[in-house]
Amino acid sequence: MIRFIFIAFAISMLGAYSFRTKKVEKKELTITVEEFNSDLLAIDFCGEAIPVKELQIAKKYQNTIRNYDNPSFRNLMTRTEKRMKVIEPILKKYGVPADFKYIPIIESAMSNEATSHKGAGGYWQFMPSTARSLGLVVNDSIDDRRHLIKSTHAAAKYLVRLHKQLGSWTLVAAAYNAGPSHIKSVMKAQKKNDYYRLKLNSETNRYLYKLIAVKEWFSNPERSREWGSGAIVEQLAKIDLDQKNAAKTVSIKAGIDS
Repeated sequence: MIRFIFIAFAISMLGAYSFRTKKVEKKELTITVEEFNSDLLAIDFCGEAIPVKELQIAKKYQNTIRNYDNPSFRNLMTRTEKRMKVIEPILKKYGVPADFKYIPIIESAMSNEATSHKGAGGYWQFMPSTARSLGLVVNDSIDDRRHLIKSTHAAAKYLVRLHKQLGSWTLVAAAYNAGPSHIKSVMKAQKKNDYYRLKLNSETNRYLYKLIAVKEWFSNPERSREWGSGAIVEQLAKIDLDQKNAAKTVSIKAGIDS
């Protein structure tokens, strides 16, 4: 009888393992990224896959996810829900992916009163000259940057303009932060057109990660918590180390055989 109870208890515990327990079991084995839980790595921006399988990118993403795991941001999510519903259909009208609706969250905390030290203002943080070029009125008595609907129409036009110049929504996000001229100059100098391969200033380098992290907390909080726990990066680090050790072994063996 005692033996039966022990066996039953052991079986019941198998289904109670957490993600972290499973992670520890996997660390005893040599596994590949392909064997990893695909849903945890299935992160995209505007349909463009984020290469979080790469350890350095995964670390940056994890750090950013953690930065938004706090009561203040959760409160902001609740407060901005109605305004997000206003923004999304306007972006859709212009063919702009819905993921860009999170820009006002990271730019102004969805506040029309926000003003930067450089003079950018409103929900989308337009400079006066940029706002005027998009049809907004900005003068001593009127500032359309502070009008949610008007400024969102302008933002959608601007994002479409950037995409025509750059051809990639990830690069559009970078250009929204640093300006299209700067991004094109960096691409030309470095002979690369992939956001994740470009060497950018620290603010622009973090910008897309912030946008993706905010999107993930809004749309997939469970996955965001998993990333914030550190377990995913730990597993990817183990895979990375296994791959390097395997490559080193092959190299040594090849040297001996030759």
